[in-house]
Amino acid sequence: MPHMPSTIVLPTPTQTAGPIAEDLRDACRQARSQLSPDASMLMERLLAYTAEAEQRMAEQEWRIHQLESLSITDPLTGLLNRRGFEDALSRTLANAQRHGEQGVLAYIDLDGFKQINDTFGHSVGDDVLRHVSAILRQNVRGTDYVARLGGDEFAVIFTHAASPSLRSIVQKLKRCVGSSIAKVGNRMITVRASLGSAVYGPSTPAESLINGADKAMYAQKQRRISRAA
Repeated sequence: MPHMPSTIVLPTPTQTAGPIAEDLRDACRQARSQLSPDASMLMERLLAYTAEAEQRMAEQEWRIHQLESLSITDPLTGLLNRRGFEDALSRTLANAQRHGEQGVLAYIDLDGFKQINDTFGHSVGDDVLRHVSAILRQNVRGTDYVARLGGDEFAVIFTHAASPSLRSIVQKLKRCVGSSIAKVGNRMITVRASLGSAVYGPSTPAESLINGADKAMYAQKQRRISRAA
């Protein structure tokens, strides 16, 4: 996410802020010998106004980008939120259809997260969510998407994944998020999660893909609960 400077310095007549001002400056240099002092001063003022306008346009574009980023980003973890996830999934499936690609959608749900909140408080619970987010980030590629869908639910879209690598990708993520230790202050909290996945191809509808990953995740959660009983 771009960093907005705390102070914006507007350009002076000897500065430029973009290609329009630069073109005007070049024209001014070429015509300076044919201009009267008053006309030359007017040209310099026009150049300053143009540079300032371009600077303000750049600032406005940054603000628009900031608002767009906030609208698809989860403020707690910095991951995509549900809206960002839906946008990413829509683009991913469109690309899969266009280029004949395969990939995997994984759904992750934390086990016993309510107990963590009830026992240690919501601030500790937030730290646990950030811990899981960091694990997910560390185990995806730059072309993949990671989202927090809400509460303790996460999703990962693995793009451009050929068939031989699909199983290993999912198994690796299961090992990483299935059980880990979150260090929160002086506490060491065991974090467990259930993961389910579904493979998508060129003609997979979004709804069936989501339902498949969701059902697989809940099936694993039930198996874990049954083993613990």
